[in-house]
Amino acid sequence: MIKVDRFFGLIGSEVRDEYDRTVGTLVSFSSGVDGEIKSVEIKIVDRGLERIPGERVKLVDGRIVVSPEWKFEALRVIEALERAYKRRKAVENIAKQSNIPAEIVENMRRQLSEEIKRLRIRAEEVKTKIKSRISEIDDEMLHVASATANLQMLYFSGEISDKSYTSGMNHLRKLNETLEKEKQDAKHVLDKLEKTHEAATGVLESPTAKVGKADSGEAKHGSIGPATATKAPSSQESEILVKIEEG
Repeated sequence: MIKVDRFFGLIGSEVRDEYDRTVGTLVSFSSGVDGEIKSVEIKIVDRGLERIPGERVKLVDGRIVVSPEWKFEALRVIEALERAYKRRKAVENIAKQSNIPAEIVENMRRQLSEEIKRLRIRAEEVKTKIKSRISEIDDEMLHVASATANLQMLYFSGEISDKSYTSGMNHLRKLNETLEKEKQDAKHVLDKLEKTHEAATGVLESPTAKVGKADSGEAKHGSIGPATATKAPSSQESEILVKIEEG
């Protein structure tokens, strides 16, 4: 979270999104007694105020940048799913230890299973939101293409000047570039969310959930995710997580 002292002197500054589009102007903000920014008030180009949670705000090279809501929510769900995935793997390793009572392990499994089920529902909601945003971007890009064609028709028919044509085309090109940038980012985040969701679900449905009774004394493994090797527990188990290359 950003502290108040980092916002010193920024009232009246331009606020942009992650795709370098102007969102508006910072006109106010709220903070707690701990000095953390709770929310910011942004004037949206002569249309009124919008309150944005402080968690979606960051400072990049001294500039205020706001993360889109769909991305903020998706990254939070991904983080929670990855943590649940690692914890469930850890529980399966604990289950192989004969000194841990079976009822304790089963209770841990049950609690994690409920958490993962709730996260699965939330993940589906966020995926729907991202897909909706991608669809909106496609519509906006189609609108830009239509406006570009109209501008070109006016120019080639001699109805507008070179200066007007150049100015209009520059704005349209920039708008199309930012839309394409957001679309690619949305597709990347959606792909990461789907893979993380699938891996966490695989852990939940793994047959290892039925293995690991206190009296078995045997190390048994189920198939979790696309590639899980059979091995004894080690300190590296805590680092198991869905590996997804950043774009």
